[in-house]
Amino acid sequence: MDYYELAAKNLRAIDLVRFGNRPDNITDCNLEIGYRGFVNCVAAEGSDPFVMFTNADDFVAGSYFYNGPASFETGTLRLWDHLVRKSTWIYDVGAYTGAFALAAAAANPSCYVMAFEPSFITYSRLLVNISANRFDDRIAPLRYGLGDAVNELELRHPSGVYVMASGESFVDSHIADPWFVEKVPVTTLEELVGNQSRYRKQIVVSTEFSGVDLLKIDVEGFEANVLKGMQGIIREHRPTAIVEILEPSGVASILELFGSGYQVRHINEETGSLSDVPVGTNKLFIHEDHAALLDGYSSL
Repeated sequence: MDYYELAAKNLRAIDLVRFGNRPDNITDCNLEIGYRGFVNCVAAEGSDPFVMFTNADDFVAGSYFYNGPASFETGTLRLWDHLVRKSTWIYDVGAYTGAFALAAAAANPSCYVMAFEPSFITYSRLLVNISANRFDDRIAPLRYGLGDAVNELELRHPSGVYVMASGESFVDSHIADPWFVEKVPVTTLEELVGNQSRYRKQIVVSTEFSGVDLLKIDVEGFEANVLKGMQGIIREHRPTAIVEILEPSGVASILELFGSGYQVRHINEETGSLSDVPVGTNKLFIHEDHAALLDGYSSL
């Protein structure tokens, strides 16, 4: 295929999207229609746009291309868009190709983001997306996993080498039969934030991160380990956090790791509304001293 064939294929894909003649499943869309290039993305209704690249391999960018604005994790990103506008120091743990980090930088020109993505394949795409949006002075991309110790762990990949697979995990039970296993460096947030001069080449941006305001943690069952590696930070800064918890029974233990004064609210993915009744997998953990951060927030 030469460039002109690719361009013609992309034009056909754009026409299919325009007239709604496409499969419902994003994976099928990537396989059968196969748009390749940059996608205009809007994380939440009324939020600022950013771009993401896809080689017909990224589920998130595919969602925005085939389903339009605010089509990926609609409720969570609506809440995220509200919170990032009131935050300066933001940490995206399990950044994947960068939707949450990019949305934060687009919504708040005064914020700084550390985006952690240990998978080499996915990290490479994260770099492309940061650079394309010219956020390289405000988003620090780190090819690290976060945990409760400084070591090296095996990251288990559920899919092939040509796919950005968001389900990668350090937890053996989550992926019993991985496509391949990749050894990656793991550190703790306390180690990294407390020794930024040592990690300056990895952090890339010149700004010293002097606080921890907001966290997004999406690490496929490894969230307790991540939180154990930042207990001092939680006590000192009391950050607000959005955490994906796949097992409902795990919510109580995660709340315990945040400690006294924290409360958990469940995020309705369709509307962004917050509830005390368990729903969905994304949860908001917020300290009672920071409850005012939710002032003015409205769901769909």
